[in-house]
Amino acid sequence: MSLRTKSMSRSTVLMLFSVMTFLVSGCGTTTSTTAPSAASTNSGTAPAKNVLVSEAFHSLLYLPLYVGNKEGIFEKNGVHITTIRAAGSGPTALASVLAGESQFSVHGPEHVAFARTKGGEGKAVSAVANSAPVWILAKDNVTINSPQDLKGKKIVVGQAPGTSNTLLKMLFAKNKMDLKDAQITEVQLGAELGPVLAGQADVAVAYEPQADQGVAQGLKIVYDFTKDFPEYAFSTFNTSKALIEKDPALVKSFVTSLQQSLDFIHANPSKAKEIARKEFPDLAPTVVDQAVQRMIDSNVYPKSALVTQEAFKNAMDIQKFVGNLKEDVAYDVIVDPQFAK
Repeated sequence: MSLRTKSMSRSTVLMLFSVMTFLVSGCGTTTSTTAPSAASTNSGTAPAKNVLVSEAFHSLLYLPLYVGNKEGIFEKNGVHITTIRAAGSGPTALASVLAGESQFSVHGPEHVAFARTKGGEGKAVSAVANSAPVWILAKDNVTINSPQDLKGKKIVVGQAPGTSNTLLKMLFAKNKMDLKDAQITEVQLGAELGPVLAGQADVAVAYEPQADQGVAQGLKIVYDFTKDFPEYAFSTFNTSKALIEKDPALVKSFVTSLQQSLDFIHANPSKAKEIARKEFPDLAPTVVDQAVQRMIDSNVYPKSALVTQEAFKNAMDIQKFVGNLKEDVAYDVIVDPQFAK
């Protein structure tokens, strides 16, 4: 998981909650993951530093975090993750960091931009879910060879202002199509497949693991937004400016660990899938395996932890398109790339 709103008000948080629910696995909306040994040391020389990570939701999109934790990569670099806690939304996860309760949060970098308007000084320090992880699926007897073929179709998509909804609107606009050219139904995120499988709609717009759940039930992928946006900062690891100033070595160790986790996923996909299956036991193992492989192949799990300027720009442009940002936001205002370089 990829999700955004105009303010940090109560209504904003509620809207974000509905938008982000696709990230939640069958494990539930909250998760606490404690590393195996609180007395772990960095190569036996110094005690590892305790870190609490606040994630927007427990999500397959955040697999690099879970791989690094389960494989002891963070521990080897002197970072002891005491807890990975699902906050329920991006703003809530970031608020925990800005309050000094958590050291790192994972969610879209736009929340750092939104918080900045409220005086919150955070920074995105590494990528974790890159690319635009959204796919369009159709029934086998529905022919979609180009976006124009969506005209006249019954399309099911997650509610606005979710990224899947926005990307569908952008696709129509890019191809000079009116949204009225199709019959579009918005549903709660995670419920996109039902109407198509029941024969009540032709096309669904979905994230993972829903995309591969659809494939497993006979649907076919007819459009891949990761090809439109191979560089897209969908989710980043974020921390506070205060922590960067107080303990830059910890931030560097955390980002280094994340990079090594990404390296591990690309070098050992079978092991990464095994970890994912254990992390999300309520999902069918074959669906998990296929979803992980698809996200490896499509750069959702990037090879580099660096948040590129192109990826950041694409993410912010989406926010401008949907109306959440009124003007450009400078890369170096939101992103601190020094730790991933």
